[in-house]
Amino acid sequence: MKKLIMIIGLMLSASMFTLAQETIDNISLYVYVPQNTEVPEVALSYLENRLTIIATSSGNADFIVCNRFVLTAKVNVVHKDIIVGPPQKVSQTLSVTLQIGDVEEHKLFASTTLTLVGIGTNLTKSYIEAFKGITKNEKQIQEFLQNGKNKVQTYYISQCEAICKKAMQLSRSQQYDEALYDLVSIPDIDNICTEKVQNLIAEIVQLKINTEGTNYLNKAKLAWAQAQNEKGAEEAIALLEQINPIADCQSDVNILVSEIKSMLKDDAERNWQFQLKQYNDNVEKEKRMIKNEQEIKKMSVQAARDAAIVFANNLPKQEIILW
Repeated sequence: MKKLIMIIGLMLSASMFTLAQETIDNISLYVYVPQNTEVPEVALSYLENRLTIIATSSGNADFIVCNRFVLTAKVNVVHKDIIVGPPQKVSQTLSVTLQIGDVEEHKLFASTTLTLVGIGTNLTKSYIEAFKGITKNEKQIQEFLQNGKNKVQTYYISQCEAICKKAMQLSRSQQYDEALYDLVSIPDIDNICTEKVQNLIAEIVQLKINTEGTNYLNKAKLAWAQAQNEKGAEEAIALLEQINPIADCQSDVNILVSEIKSMLKDDAERNWQFQLKQYNDNVEKEKRMIKNEQEIKKMSVQAARDAAIVFANNLPKQEIILW
């Protein structure tokens, strides 16, 4: 039985950069650390971790799949000295510019520059010691994050209606996953927009369920028409099990099930009855999960996010070009 709720892990990878999704309150950000720099790989990984900490410091993470808003850092060496030992040490003064921006429209939303000093027994440790100065409690960083967050919120509030209209257009051409991807990218920052988005998500998820249900039903009918025997019945039931119990085609499913049952001979009918019982048990189990309109809405939102994740995973990986 196809589940309305599925837990799917989002794995985004790219060969030329490191990408990690985090949030400031409910604003989705991608922590992006370019790899083509002179900073050692271990130190870059530490820098990414520091950015992740400050990105999640303002609130609980709300999993969203939009990757257009980026939190990144540009590192420049202002001064470097070798301190004679033993042990010999490397001292560096770094200029680290933190930025939040929209990589799709190529707009910089917020920026702040930190002057950091690091001393270590080698170059990598020198960078790491400097990056320790990127802390979530630093007032300069907090103001930077709030400024960036405000700009992202302004974007979504101003574009909510346009995003919803685009989603409806996509759903009319049965591009449900892309429509849901656009909708679940909108954070919960405005009550009017949130209600509109959730209602639209529920509508599009139902359309997706109905379309997929009809497709599986038609395949089941074809399988049965091609082989009206035990094998054909098994193929048909396997397809019918993929149909969500809240699909509009359930009455037609019942008609097909009754037709198959009436045409099977005794031995085959007994096997069919066993499969049919398993099928009905699964349907009833999922129906019990859907008790009221509020639960349906919640499940629709989760289903939408699952579909959006699949869509995001299938998007071509592109190198991020910063402003």
